[in-house]
Amino acid sequence: MMNAEEKAAWLNARAGKLTASRMADAMAFLKNGQPAGARIKLLHELLAERLTGESVRHVVTDAMLWGMEHEDEAVDYFVARYSRTVRRSRFYEHPTIENFGATPDREIGDDGLIEVKCPTTTRYLEWVIAGVVPEEHKPQMCAQLLCTGKKWVGFMAYDPRIRDESKRLFMRKYEPTQDELERVEIAAVKFLNDLDEMFDRFVTTPAQAA
Repeated sequence: MMNAEEKAAWLNARAGKLTASRMADAMAFLKNGQPAGARIKLLHELLAERLTGESVRHVVTDAMLWGMEHEDEAVDYFVARYSRTVRRSRFYEHPTIENFGATPDREIGDDGLIEVKCPTTTRYLEWVIAGVVPEEHKPQMCAQLLCTGKKWVGFMAYDPRIRDESKRLFMRKYEPTQDELERVEIAAVKFLNDLDEMFDRFVTTPAQAA
């Protein structure tokens, strides 16, 4: 885990930018085509960050804290089990889309990334039984690949509470199609354009009615 100074620098680098971890929210629309609440909330949060220069703080739930506390353990378990070498990643800016970036959990080899999830046991069981990369995390991983230029992501889910040690790790390799990548890239551009328009409306709105 990052120390306080590292975390502050990381938050500042991301302030006001669309990042991979929020890509699913940026793509959230209702069946009638209207933006979902998660998308609207994200627009307002990033607008606030742009106007204040400060990152919006979020409530850390017990489940989120569990995931953060066990990420390194999950990676260590993977390295020990498969004798692979991984390295910590960094914040990547998209090469052409301004204010779009990603911080993968780890990098592996020349072309790979690793996305680590330490979910609740019930969610972990859902993923293992389904046997595929969860749909809800594909936008995040596509965004990571778009920003880093890598080719694939190893989706890793880990739950040390499972008593059978051999069943504690679930992994699937995700190599999105070009269509999947383009859909996420188009959505990112659309979201950021909407954010720019919201910013312009705010700064040009008179402080009081005429």
